Amino acid sequence: MKLKLAFAYDSAYPWFNGGIEKRRFLIMQALANAGHEVHCFTMLREGMPSKEFSYKGIRYHCCGVAIPNSKMYVHGRRNIRWPLKYALMLPFKLIKYDNFDLIDADAFPFLHLFTISLIAKLKRIRFIVTWHEVWSLEYWQRYLGKVGGVVGYFVEYLASKLTKDFISNSNETAKRLYEEFGKKSIVFPAAVSSYEFDARHVKKKDQFISIGRLVPEKRMDMVLRAIAESDASAKIIGIGPEEKNLKALAKDLGIEKRIKFIRRLSPKRLFTSIKESRGLLMFSAREGLSLITLEAMMLGVPVFIVGSTSLPSDVKKLCITLDEKSLGKSINEVLKNYREYEEKAKKARQVVLERYSADYALQVYEKFLK
Repeated sequence: MKLKLAFAYDSAYPWFNGGIEKRRFLIMQALANAGHEVHCFTMLREGMPSKEFSYKGIRYHCCGVAIPNSKMYVHGRRNIRWPLKYALMLPFKLIKYDNFDLIDADAFPFLHLFTISLIAKLKRIRFIVTWHEVWSLEYWQRYLGKVGGVVGYFVEYLASKLTKDFISNSNETAKRLYEEFGKKSIVFPAAVSSYEFDARHVKKKDQFISIGRLVPEKRMDMVLRAIAESDASAKIIGIGPEEKNLKALAKDLGIEKRIKFIRRLSPKRLFTSIKESRGLLMFSAREGLSLITLEAMMLGVPVFIVGSTSLPSDVKKLCITLDEKSLGKSINEVLKNYREYEEKAKKARQVVLERYSADYALQVYEKFLK
């Protein structure tokens, strides 16, 4: 049976290269390749050919123009104008199309879920919300302050009441969703696709790589301090409000010649940069599933974490934990005995391809339609 499926989020891969966006793209592509009609409702970004177009078998519909990446954050927090604009414009675009079998929307930042819920009820469409993180009241208050945090948590709580159908990107997220709001969900990581794997050999460099938004929670400062204590170099790939501070720190540590900051890369060049590195340094204190972690594993590259890295427990088991108190020494040990870590990476790759493939998408969505 051919299905008509809609996906909704305010940004889309490859025009915005984030983990949530990449995960959704892999799912949509897998479904389109299986012969289903797949639509994506997003916002117009630089590089997109028009407001209505098809790409890789997916039909894109743009609800207004997204604000520039440079204005994505205000005082270190996500700019509310972007999701608010999307939430207000989305229903006018969505209502124009014939009924879908289901609509899947990523949860955060929640505002769009209320307008989608209205259209879904009006047209009697199955509405699924996919959760990547679940924030507690305490976390909201650290992020937005005492009063703002209460408002943010209340919006998240209300969003959990809009449907009975949920997907979680990991077992950890599913557990948090149940503990915080009493909602059960289907766990569907969908982090990688075997078609992306390029078997061509890339010569290794004595460098490490760290990839993510340049915000405090990603702890790129820890990466810089670790490199300063070691003999290695590193690439840091990402954009965000901490960019200037991180470059200043690299200079203060005397490692500016060993650190290369890159704001963004094409998917092909990104994968090449990962493959030529000795490992991915993932020290982030705030992660959901962490797509880039699993992509590095898919490419056969070791992923190094510290004990306090925030990752789902089943993903952490596939990583290599470094001593947080002597990171420089640990990194030098990796350089010295790299073959040992490379063998561990090969085993992790096999697990990732078996457990985290987007190729199972149809099986997951069929469960909601039975």
